Amino acid sequence: MDLLLKREQDTGSFGRVIFKLWAKSEFTEDERALLDRYRLDQSRLLDADDTGQLKWAAIIAALIILSPTGYPWYFNEKRETLFVKDLLYGRRFKCKSIGDLARKEAWIENACLILRQTLETAKHWDGVETNPIPVLEKEEAKKLVIQYAWNA
Repeated sequence: MDLLLKREQDTGSFGRVIFKLWAKSEFTEDERALLDRYRLDQSRLLDADDTGQLKWAAIIAALIILSPTGYPWYFNEKRETLFVKDLLYGRRFKCKSIGDLARKEAWIENACLILRQTLETAKHWDGVETNPIPVLEKEEAKKLVIQYAWNA
């Protein structure tokens, strides 16, 4: 898998510089076969709460009467949820600053690492796997149970 990144900049309203990032992954034939086999293109790679962006996109769509495409375009560039299809077909991101651009690039690179490792494990998803679960010492088991009881 290779990650392609393209950086651009534009002037937004009020003369502010807006940084744009386009990202796309190129997959080998084997990786693409795994994506197709397990229908991973519609899977969420990184999940985020996009409620705020969705609300703003709806407001913008209501204000842009002559441009019905304003809503999906705005939401697509602003949303933090990353789908596998975003990397498969390419996606544009808007960044407010150079730091935001650098963070977004690192975020995308980490997402590709996750996807790459997921595809590697997908090679072994068929069949049954046996994982022995060890018996813990009394105090260690108690700490584990308490830890997960509080997080539930």
